[in-house]
Amino acid sequence: MAQRLWVYFKMTITMLLDAVLINAAVYLALYLRFDTPHIPRMYLLPYLHVAVLFTAVSILLFWGMRLYHRMWRYAGSRDAQVLIAAMAGSTLILGGLLFLTRTAHYSRAVYLLYWVFSIALIGGWRFLLRSFYDFTWVPHAGAAARILIVGAGKAGQLVVHELLRHPEVGLAVGFLDDDMQKIGMQIGPLKVLGTTKQLKAVGRAHNVDQVLLAMPSASGRVLRPLVEEARDLGLKVRTLPAINQMIGGTVSVHQIRDVQIEDLLQREPAIIDLGEIAGYLTGRVVLVTGAGGTIGAELARQVAPFAPSRLLVMGMDETSIFDVHRDLTQQFPNVPVVPVVADLRDRARMVRVFEEWRPQVVFHAAAHKHVPLMELQPDEAVANNVGALWQLAEVAHQFHVDKFVFISTDKAVNPTSIYGATKRIGEIVVRVFAQYSTTRFVTVRFGNVLGSRGSVVPIFQQQIAQGGPVTVTHPDMVRYFMTVTEASQLVIQAGAMGQGGETFVLDMGEPIRILDLATNLVRLSGLRPGVDIDIVFTGIRPGEKLYEELLTAEDKTRATRHERIFIHIEQPVEPERMLPAIDQLISRVAEAPLPEVRAILKRIVPEYQPDADPLSAHSAYSEPASAAGGAAGKEGGRIRVVHRS
Repeated sequence: MAQRLWVYFKMTITMLLDAVLINAAVYLALYLRFDTPHIPRMYLLPYLHVAVLFTAVSILLFWGMRLYHRMWRYAGSRDAQVLIAAMAGSTLILGGLLFLTRTAHYSRAVYLLYWVFSIALIGGWRFLLRSFYDFTWVPHAGAAARILIVGAGKAGQLVVHELLRHPEVGLAVGFLDDDMQKIGMQIGPLKVLGTTKQLKAVGRAHNVDQVLLAMPSASGRVLRPLVEEARDLGLKVRTLPAINQMIGGTVSVHQIRDVQIEDLLQREPAIIDLGEIAGYLTGRVVLVTGAGGTIGAELARQVAPFAPSRLLVMGMDETSIFDVHRDLTQQFPNVPVVPVVADLRDRARMVRVFEEWRPQVVFHAAAHKHVPLMELQPDEAVANNVGALWQLAEVAHQFHVDKFVFISTDKAVNPTSIYGATKRIGEIVVRVFAQYSTTRFVTVRFGNVLGSRGSVVPIFQQQIAQGGPVTVTHPDMVRYFMTVTEASQLVIQAGAMGQGGETFVLDMGEPIRILDLATNLVRLSGLRPGVDIDIVFTGIRPGEKLYEELLTAEDKTRATRHERIFIHIEQPVEPERMLPAIDQLISRVAEAPLPEVRAILKRIVPEYQPDADPLSAHSAYSEPASAAGGAAGKEGGRIRVVHRS
């Protein structure tokens, strides 16, 4: 209550000050027009007759245009535009009142001068207030880091503003920018000192300690050479979040962070059709399975801003569902989030969930994903990745779900693992249901997600934190990678486009060598691969391939209206042939020996090429360590081979 009274008190004082300045602006306009402090009575008295009414109406106009609801300590160009428009409205009110009362006829110069003086007086004290808050009272310490900002665009200017307000973070010395029109120009308090190709020279000339990358929309291809050069010069490199992670386009010192591997691999932000997505999510009940995992949790976070009527987050692990539910309710307090702890294999439980909540859109992200583990537990892989999917699809069909989006993987293409074969069968199941159900079943297939639980990035980071070694299965191992944010956004976009039966394939960009990923992570930690941290080759694990494929050589695709989403053109599925074989697989997998399970998998997925024995060790890379090549091979002789026993 006291805080609200204080706000009203400040508004009242502000209105009184504006009232005084409005009349001062009129007096100054008349004074300048007649060039004398003794303004002729025939011009001054008419204004005095309408002064109170004019002041009151102007204050009401300012209130209506919300001049008193803005925090002027953070004022920007938009606030200035509103203020200028408000003063123009006040000028029209002055002319209108004098015309209606027929008390005086001022020349146009008086109105123009009033408009200018009112902007100067009423806007001036507000922007002086901002300057007061922006002023750095604490002098820069001599030991403060000297920061060179790469990128003289809006983000770079916002960073400078924040650094001036927080001198303890460091002292900005200037910009680098590749726009030749900016070179040598002054932008705010700093000068554009050169282009990014002059990083070394500028860094030495200005005793730079840190490089701050203020290019939140730049791709990894642009950032990688800058980071590598800065590291070679012994400079610390920091950056801002990607543009799609910055809230409201604002920057704070708390968002400035060390460069992460995601920054070096990110692509230009995907352009998402917000209207199309909102059309099938807003006001709908949305269910996300596997919501405790990395992809499922991010899907839920990307769905929430579209204001579903309810968002159901489902998973077996109660702790992860608890964490996701808490995170979502804090970020999106106006979205009803329902945590559902359930086993997808329990059909009765699924029926109860669908009866109670009636989901209209389902994102099915739940799956067993660890390739070597699933080689040893084929019954679990089949039960969860095929049986549970089949049951969930039946329940979705039974309850007339509008859209069902199945998350698949590049490992389903020419699979060599049980996991990959089960995901390929999952794609077949979805296509079978799409052929006769009113529910629109679609599949979205993509590669690895950076930073997901159990993926190589967190494993490498843990190994680096422990002092190494970093274990890489093979120096030629390559994978497709995508950030979890981009993957989730594209999945939701593909779901919006799906009419039923499509297999959407996401453009993953260029494949990345796992060895390069490992060496980049070591360097980002401020260490040298092969010198400070060993990199060890341990051999390909059961079910793994040297490379993954999003399509086979014979597969064809057609473009969609989104440049990063394609449709895989497939032959129609024959349910009478496929479903009995899939049913046999589900019923036999728990008791059948591994060779029989593999034989059934191969009947369903002819391109499945399993390893001979998942329990046997794969032969490790047996060439000399110096043959590893690449970035790691340059660092010394501690990149070595370890043969599994």
